[in-house]
Amino acid sequence: MMILTLVRTDKKNKKHLKRQQVESMLPIVSDNAYDDIVNTLRNFIPFSTEYSEFPYMHRLPVVYPSVALRSDAEGNAVMKSFSGWLTLTAGPLCSHEEVEAVKQATRILPFTIAAFAGSSGKTVKIVIGACRPDGSLPQTQEDAERFCQQAYPMAGGLYEVVLRTVHTNNRLTIGPAVRANENGLLMTGFRMTYDDSPVITNRTLPLLIPESSATSTLLENTIDTTDNQEDTSDSRIGKETRELIQFLEDRYSFRMNKVMGYVEYQRKDKWHYGWMAVDERVRNGIAMEARLAGLNVWDKDIHRYLRSSLVRPYDPIDEYLWSVRGQWDGKDHIGRLARTVPNDNPHWEQWFRTWFLGMVMQWRGHQTRYGNSMVPLLISQQGYNKSTFCKLLLPPELQWGYTDNLVLSERKSVLQAMSQFLLVNLDEFNQISPKVQEGFLKNLVQLASVKVKRPYGKHVEDFPRLASFIATSNVVDLLSDPSGNRRFIGVELTGPIDVSCPINYPQLYAQAITLLDQKEPYWLDEQQTRLVMESNKKFQLRFPEEMYFAECFEIPDTEKGGQWMTAAAVHQVIKRYAGSAIQNSNIRRFGRFLANMDGLRQRRTRFGMEYFVSQKPTK
Repeated sequence: MMILTLVRTDKKNKKHLKRQQVESMLPIVSDNAYDDIVNTLRNFIPFSTEYSEFPYMHRLPVVYPSVALRSDAEGNAVMKSFSGWLTLTAGPLCSHEEVEAVKQATRILPFTIAAFAGSSGKTVKIVIGACRPDGSLPQTQEDAERFCQQAYPMAGGLYEVVLRTVHTNNRLTIGPAVRANENGLLMTGFRMTYDDSPVITNRTLPLLIPESSATSTLLENTIDTTDNQEDTSDSRIGKETRELIQFLEDRYSFRMNKVMGYVEYQRKDKWHYGWMAVDERVRNGIAMEARLAGLNVWDKDIHRYLRSSLVRPYDPIDEYLWSVRGQWDGKDHIGRLARTVPNDNPHWEQWFRTWFLGMVMQWRGHQTRYGNSMVPLLISQQGYNKSTFCKLLLPPELQWGYTDNLVLSERKSVLQAMSQFLLVNLDEFNQISPKVQEGFLKNLVQLASVKVKRPYGKHVEDFPRLASFIATSNVVDLLSDPSGNRRFIGVELTGPIDVSCPINYPQLYAQAITLLDQKEPYWLDEQQTRLVMESNKKFQLRFPEEMYFAECFEIPDTEKGGQWMTAAAVHQVIKRYAGSAIQNSNIRRFGRFLANMDGLRQRRTRFGMEYFVSQKPTK
């Protein structure tokens, strides 16, 4: 018995899973139970913008014909069984007549189980059956994912050849019906729809998927550039340009990655390869394909098109955050993530929550005056999964934005990374010198934007900062700047971080977006900052002269018990006491140590700052 899953989201964004037999799903499509909502959606779409939100979308469940799902302990949907039913989507379509024509054309292939209009009315959903040559189906989620990666290119290629015969105003694209916020080809499905005349076939043959890794190669389009008419020079150039644009749009999809600053491409006959950057080799290959197809073009023509406004802009950060917006189920997923880090700091969970909100706010680009200046600092012995935890903070869709090999001495590269990466792990933080901590790094973490010159650029440009920082260390005493310690949230781990439980990323970031929209602070107030500085005292890097201070001096309780001395005078006494143990000392750093000492009185005189101390008798 084959089982599918219906996923319904209530008004509180809590997901409810319902499993039922595959055969009972098809009558639902032609049932009028959802026709009112679907018709309202179809009337809403023509007047909506890119960011419009349909208010009744939660009343339309998502149907996954390929899998029976169940919820694990963390609330993630995992596969229980695999049905072998695949869902393709064909579109965009402009009219009811085009939808009907595409539906009827799917009857040509014997693999079609059903074909019906999607909820938008602009696509056709095609459900087909597939299995291995021996009739078996994958039993594990990993095997099912590999099966789908092999099956969808074959199925898409077959249906593209057939549906290409249907006349449509737009070029028809056929691909897997992947949900926007789901990972992998296994989770293909469709929003519950209504079609009063769906194509439902009674006798079908399954598409046989061999167990080898070979996949079918789709037929390539060719363009007939034959033209017997004599053209003028201007009309010929315009015609060649239009032919080039048509050639590119027929074979490729392009987008300009606004974050990384380069163009990405995807072959329409090899969409399962994903999006890849357009480099010089790819650009030259496209130019050669165009010339082989009979177009009189050069690589500079390809370059001009790719760098023009004809290529749509794409922001991967906005796309991901928008896909999870409004889906929070009300549970504290950020707190659950913080609790996987064992430590004895009672404020850690709240401080981590504040930092996490600051990181997401940094991505949204709303911080125009100050950057996210907080830096969680995880301290423990080796093998406690600190670096693994840091990398797992980003979802798979944004893993490109993580780095842990930033070299702070290369300042230009660091500033450029601040505008292109999302999370920077300062691994082995104890190897950063006190000079860098107190200077460049201190300024870096509070920047709201960065000014850099692009390669081959003619002037310096201002880019918004995206990156937030996190740090790890195996050494306890590593903070060298007492006044700058307020930027670090230092915690010493009492055990290994639990990285075994999968993170529910959509809910994690949906919670962050909701809290930010509710104006929850993403910065520490003055009281919290004092608590952070107090907590960081145990991670303070102590220099020899600071350690010897307690042996040579004490803070007097009365006026008669001490004397006023400058930092240089105090340092000189310590140096006579310690001898060769004090070398290459820094008077300015020692002065900051005295200025931040609790209970030590100080005053400003014409000789500089003086401190009220009592010198102990020396042996």
